[in-house]
Amino acid sequence: MLALLIGIIVVVGACYLGFVFYQRRTIKMATDVYENKRDLNKIPLDDEFTLAKKLNLTGESQKKYDELLKKYQHYTDQLLPGIEQKIATVKQDGKGINFIKTKNDWQSANQAIQDADSTIKGIQAALAQLYDLNKQHHLAVDELEKKYKRLREDMLNQNESFGPSIDALEKLLADIEGTFDEFTELTKSGDPNSAEEVLTDLNRSTSELESDMASIPKLYHVLSKEFIDQLDEIKTGYQEMMAKHYNFPNDSFMETIETLREEIKNNVDKLAALNVESVQKTNDQIAGAIDHLYDALEDELKARPDVEANTKMVDEYIDHVRRQNSDLALRLENLNKGYVLNHKEIENNHQYDQQISTIEKQFDNQTQEIKTGKAVYSVIDDEQQAMVKNLGQIETLQKQLFQTIIQLPQKEQEARQSLAKFDLEMRNKKRRIDNHNLPGLPDDYQDDFASVVREINHLNDAMSKPQIDIDDISKQVIIIQSDMDTLNDRTEKLIDNAALAEETMQYANRFINLDPEIAEASEKARIYFDHQYDYQKSLDTISIALEKQSSGVIDKIREDYFNAKKVTRPRQDDQKSSTK
Repeated sequence: MLALLIGIIVVVGACYLGFVFYQRRTIKMATDVYENKRDLNKIPLDDEFTLAKKLNLTGESQKKYDELLKKYQHYTDQLLPGIEQKIATVKQDGKGINFIKTKNDWQSANQAIQDADSTIKGIQAALAQLYDLNKQHHLAVDELEKKYKRLREDMLNQNESFGPSIDALEKLLADIEGTFDEFTELTKSGDPNSAEEVLTDLNRSTSELESDMASIPKLYHVLSKEFIDQLDEIKTGYQEMMAKHYNFPNDSFMETIETLREEIKNNVDKLAALNVESVQKTNDQIAGAIDHLYDALEDELKARPDVEANTKMVDEYIDHVRRQNSDLALRLENLNKGYVLNHKEIENNHQYDQQISTIEKQFDNQTQEIKTGKAVYSVIDDEQQAMVKNLGQIETLQKQLFQTIIQLPQKEQEARQSLAKFDLEMRNKKRRIDNHNLPGLPDDYQDDFASVVREINHLNDAMSKPQIDIDDISKQVIIIQSDMDTLNDRTEKLIDNAALAEETMQYANRFINLDPEIAEASEKARIYFDHQYDYQKSLDTISIALEKQSSGVIDKIREDYFNAKKVTRPRQDDQKSSTK
């Protein structure tokens, strides 16, 4: 029971302390709100409204002033008292325990203060703007008055530099001065808002006038002086060059000059109407056209010395390539009697001849135009450069063709040397086989041998024809050489196998009476050797049986044979060389 009583006392005490804390916190919140409200009182606007009223505002500015005054009265008569009431409510809430209501009232009071602060600052800024506009406009009146006076003096002093644009410029200045009078009247009558709208238009018009006055003198000078002088210079230069027998491609010089003069006249009219941007664009186009005319004159002046200097060189180059092609044609004609020309050598030579003839014809036309004074030197210069390039290409092809055909006799000689070598090698090969006194040769070896002989005979027939086909002969030489290499390998192997088989069988004779297996193998090996001419099989048969009797003996027989062959073969080769 005592514990329960103590618990109740503790709870009640805690609630009391919480309530006291809440009251103090609420009082602090109310105090903070009140302090924020006091900040609003630091922005008194009575003096600003009094000062603005002394400006003697009229029109839109007076309407703006009345609106601001009405807002200010609403602020002082309703917003501020309402905030006082909300602060009092927050203080009263602090005596109760409705936490939610207290928080809502506090937030409402703070929001009201923020709204009031925004309102009063907006009113203050608008009043300052009215005062500043009025002050700025009075300054603008003085500045613009001086500016328009200076602009009119510039028009008077620089009258000639503006050309036909002066009337439009003076009218534009008069219109601007009329707008300036309206601005001055609005400023003096105390209507800065309306004056500000007029001032915006006035500044834009004034900027356009100043821009035109800055641009027009240069544009007019270009139209009235530079372009005219340039066209006169071009016309004079053109006439002088024509008198010296210069000509121009698609000559329309005089028509172009007259067209440009008309464009200049039209552009001056546009300048008089102050269409400055359009005039500038057209001036750029006229300048480009004039530059093109100058370039055309310069092209012909530069081209003539080049043509006069290159004409002799081109003529000599044509003669050189022509003679070279004729020499090549004669050489081809002679070679065609003894060789088959199957790479269109003659056709290519004829094609070069046609190309040279075309260049000659073009060159003759050029020289005729120069003699008759009708030459367009820039065109001829380009054509001559193309001629030199084409002649160079023809000459390169001629050299390549010459290098091809000049090798035909040499290739023929090499082929005949190969034929003689093949024939000698086959004779030596047959003699070598005969020297070994073999009982016979395998059928496949005889077929290969006969095939190579036929190939050599075919090559000999091909080289005995009136016209030799070097391409075909070269292919035959390659094939024969390959087949000869294969036949050489087979011949070496055939001779080696036969010699080794004989030596091995002779060595085996000492074991025939002692070893029946060797006796039987020796008999079979002899049959393969003497009747079937299969020397490889003969060697293998006796080697297997003998190796069983004496291990390593076959390797010893082979080693002794090849060592002896190394000594005797070079001596035999030297004897063959001496017989050649």
